[in-house]
Amino acid sequence: MTSTVRRREFLSSLSVGIVSLAGCLSGSFPGSVQPDKTIYVGSYHWGFVLVDGNSEEQERVVLNRGDSLRIVAFNTLSSQSVGSLPESVRNAFPDHETLEERNEERIPHPSDGDFHELLEEANEQYPDHSLAIMPSGQFHMRGGMMMHPVSLPHSATTPVVRQLRATRRGDYTLSCLTYCGYGHPYMEIDGGLVVT
Repeated sequence: MTSTVRRREFLSSLSVGIVSLAGCLSGSFPGSVQPDKTIYVGSYHWGFVLVDGNSEEQERVVLNRGDSLRIVAFNTLSSQSVGSLPESVRNAFPDHETLEERNEERIPHPSDGDFHELLEEANEQYPDHSLAIMPSGQFHMRGGMMMHPVSLPHSATTPVVRQLRATRRGDYTLSCLTYCGYGHPYMEIDGGLVVT
């Protein structure tokens, strides 16, 4: 057997494996498919806000197995991305003070340093975020990921739009995988998506 044949077999096996893996995790849709649900996911230091297609904030979004989901994700520091959202969605997002209060309620205060100073430092030094969706209770980047990380830079001009199919039942965590300062380990919504 020549090295060319072996290489073709390897590449063929690799592509079949990648395609089948992608099918297990989630199916992407062409932009023309009408989703069953749309959610808007805004990232901020150090959390996410979920707003549904009715412009109502949600703690979690429940999907039926097989549903298609359109995710519109953006960094709340990106004025152009935020400005491109429907007005009703923009109005549903909490103001800066409310988001800070949420952080203080759920993120442990540092043993040394001031929480607000660390937040200001993070806003200046680490303004970018990302969004990944994975089964709850699993380590980052392990199997079963529903949506691989998408970058949510503060300099983006438009939101990131992804369409997924809810192929596996379970609870899924929305998580930031881009280091963004002191509160980064707490930047997630555990069970933010539930597939029944």
